[in-house]
This record gives sequence, C-alpha cells and structure tokens, in this order.
Amino acid sequence: MTRTVAVVQARLGSHRFPGKMLAALGEHSLLEWVVTRVGQSDVVDRVVVATTLEPLDDQIVAECGRLGVDVVRGSTNDVLDRFMAALADDQCDTVVRVCADNPFVDASCIAAVIDEHRSTGADYSFNHRPFGACNYADGFGVEVISRILLTDLDSRDLAAEHREHVTLAIADGSVKAHVRGCVAPPALARPELRFDVDEPNDLQHLQTLVEFARLHIGSSAAEVVAAEDSYRAAYPS
Repeated sequence: MTRTVAVVQARLGSHRFPGKMLAALGEHSLLEWVVTRVGQSDVVDRVVVATTLEPLDDQIVAECGRLGVDVVRGSTNDVLDRFMAALADDQCDTVVRVCADNPFVDASCIAAVIDEHRSTGADYSFNHRPFGACNYADGFGVEVISRILLTDLDSRDLAAEHREHVTLAIADGSVKAHVRGCVAPPALARPELRFDVDEPNDLQHLQTLVEFARLHIGSSAAEVVAAEDSYRAAYPS
C-alpha cells in the first residue's frame, strides 16, 4: 500500500516580502490557501508544514494550530533536515514538496504528477522546472520524490545549497536518479503566466484576480487561468 505525505515549506523571513506567508489573499492567509488546496487532493494522505526555529515563525506554528495542520520546526537553511523531521514518524513511501508561496497550487496538478511518477517508476518527478518539457504556469509547481531517494540525499555529504534547496542536487545532476518532467494538459499549458508570490506586487495582482473573477479557495487551476485571460481581455496592457 502506498502512502503520500505533502510537505509545505514556509517561513516568514523572506527578504523580498517579509511575512508573506500570513498575508491575506481574499479571506485567507497564503498559508491557508496552500495547505487547504493541497489537502483537497485525494492522493495526499497527510499535509505537514515545515518551518524554522526562528522566533518569528512562532506565528506560522500558531496559524497551523488554527488550521489544524501538522507542523515541524528545524534549521532555517537546512531545509532537507526539516523535510526529514516531517517524515520522522510516518511510514510514507512518497513525498510531495510544495512551496507556500504558490497559493493556487491545485489538487489535480498534484494528482497528475503523482500518477505519472508512479506509472513511470520515477524517483523524482516535477512539473515546474525549465527542462523535461514542463509547460505549466508558474504557481502550480509540484515535486514528487520517493522516500528512498530523499533519505539517500540526507545521508550524503551535500553542499549547503543542496540541503537548502532539497532537490537541487537531483536537478543539477549532482545526484543521479530517474527523473520525470510532467507536461501540462492543454487547459493549463500556459508557461508564460505567473501565479506565485515573490514580492508584494505579485500578491496585489492575485488579489485583483480573486476580486475580479470571484476566485475562492476551492477554485480549480483551470478557473485561475481563465480568470487571468478574462482580466487581460478586460484590461489590456
């Protein structure tokens, strides 16, 4: 029997947008959008937020308590160690990695990547890197990695940047694995679009979309793309 855990990495100490994880988008915090939407996937058995030991991130822990989602804390820069802590008491064989600055991450995208990951026997699958023919819009990014490979990464003497970015050692070829890049269905094949939140103006645009198209926490990825298209048609730049 397979078991899948989704780990959402989140912290408040962003240099470009401090505190963004708790910033409001519509009626919910960014973190609430992400954990709720990931939890809507029927192929994810558990959602865990991995944050840091920094006092500032006590607020992340409090928000996780409000949302009823598991949370673990660890090193600010050794994110791989946080992932291993998130899995410590779980017998999962598959791990989903999601960044908390993607409020429109979608359950159907998660399911598609997991399905391709398992059907191809891949060790690491993704839908957002600039190779592997990935053509999803930014903001729907999902990574799926086998527990075995993640444990192998943790056992290696990796460079600090590889531990900070978790799967970078696979992506840059430092660690060899069977990788799979996932292609978007036609309705989501819009690599020119961005829905992730790096800076305050990114959030402002998503807020505009939410208000313009009445998007809500259960809106599908296709509805998000359609909202962007409708907004651009109504307000051409």
